[in-house]
Amino acid sequence: MKKMPLHPQRAQRGVTLIEVLVSVLIVSFGILGIVALQARAIQYSLDADDRNRAALFADELAAQMRLSRTLTLSPEQLDVALKRVQGIDPVTDQPTGLGLPNANLDVVPGATPNVATITITWRHPGEISGQDSRLVMDVVLTDEETI
Repeated sequence: MKKMPLHPQRAQRGVTLIEVLVSVLIVSFGILGIVALQARAIQYSLDADDRNRAALFADELAAQMRLSRTLTLSPEQLDVALKRVQGIDPVTDQPTGLGLPNANLDVVPGATPNVATITITWRHPGEISGQDSRLVMDVVLTDEETI
């Protein structure tokens, strides 16, 4: 009769520890991936919010053009619009926190008499110069709207 060893698992000593370390490594990579995904989702959410705000500013300016029945606005109207886009109260010149960071506004008459292009650009402080976000909107007034 053959004797059975008292400790049959003695040859595998430390294998469980290695398995646990490998599984901890895999889980930590997964957690890092989730954190990176969350950071990217927040960035995209902020970008979408800024684009929505820029579209609202451009739409407000286009409505002002339609109400005045002209595509050319006075320098005072453009200055007020620029301050609003930049998040500055036009009356008190105090920041409101409702504008776009490092924003600029440009209104250019189009090739035809009834068209103007509104361009709003902005850049977050953490972004590299030259990587500005931009919204471009063409405003077209019909002949009935200009009378």
